[in-house]
Amino acid sequence: MAEEDVLKFIAGNGEKIVIRLAGCDDSEEIISAIKTNAPDRSYVLMELYGTKPESVKKYICSMDFNKNLLLVAAANNTVVGALSGIQMDGGKRPETSHILNIGLHIVTAYRGLGIGSQMLRFSIDWARKHGFKKLEANIFTTNKRSLHVFERAGFIEEGTRQKRIRIGKQYIDEVLMGKVL
Repeated sequence: MAEEDVLKFIAGNGEKIVIRLAGCDDSEEIISAIKTNAPDRSYVLMELYGTKPESVKKYICSMDFNKNLLLVAAANNTVVGALSGIQMDGGKRPETSHILNIGLHIVTAYRGLGIGSQMLRFSIDWARKHGFKKLEANIFTTNKRSLHVFERAGFIEEGTRQKRIRIGKQYIDEVLMGKVL
């Protein structure tokens, strides 16, 4: 892994955090990290590759890191966050291939420590280096903390999808956010 593929910093709780590209062996920890913060809402990232470690490992190992991004944030060699950046429409439509769709998950105990902000900065730099012109994110309106993190990173609200997802009997709206690079 090249030096530019790794970012090290001290989180707000004093722990050393390493942000790096995900590897094949990170599959179980990525699933665990995503499930700890919102098991019923984790469909966003997991719909791409499933919820079984074998399918996640296969997905990561076959990922084209020139067009897609999968980052992990680790504290004490344990994954505490994951960020996916997936090229819009799988890069199959030239008119949308310049867009990278971002999904961010941080383990509850590690939220509010600057990890999400650092992961977003890393992904913005990566996207610029790989020729992307826009980043997009879809965030539930109930996730105020995530909305704030994306706003601080320069994302702006582009619209709201009403009753976008149903969890149990509750309907939740989704904010569409974008950042032009």
